[in-house]
Amino acid sequence: MRNKFRNMKRLSIALLPLLLYVSTAAQSPRKTEEEVWQRELQYWSYVKSNDVPGYLTLWHPNFIGYPGTDTLTRKNIGDWITASHNKKDQRYEFTITKKAVNVFGDVAVTFYDDEDTWKDSNGEVVLKEVYKITHTWKRFGGTWLIVGGMSALKK
Repeated sequence: MRNKFRNMKRLSIALLPLLLYVSTAAQSPRKTEEEVWQRELQYWSYVKSNDVPGYLTLWHPNFIGYPGTDTLTRKNIGDWITASHNKKDQRYEFTITKKAVNVFGDVAVTFYDDEDTWKDSNGEVVLKEVYKITHTWKRFGGTWLIVGGMSALKK
């Protein structure tokens, strides 16, 4: 009986790390999803403050995609930010609506809508556009970078 109790105790101790790992692994995708979504929010924080150099830190040098322009690479990818803020006598605002974040280990794909609005000095809407946006993020070390993406005007 004593050996049986000792064996059960050993088995319990041996299984404890496995149970802790399974518990942590189950939480990991949600944590990763939140990490990636925070990077999207950082993206829009840079847009709001017209911080193109900060914005560029989110992009992998080998990015390929259709970011709402004809370009397939990272070249000139931040030009739209300055252009959005420099419309004479208009204020640029945006609202993003998260649709989904799908995590595959060190890769995550985000999907959301972006509503861009330009208002005149009286607060009247001059132009409103809604875009469907998707970004593919990859973790490099401890940093998530955009490696692919696409945006399209919602009609």
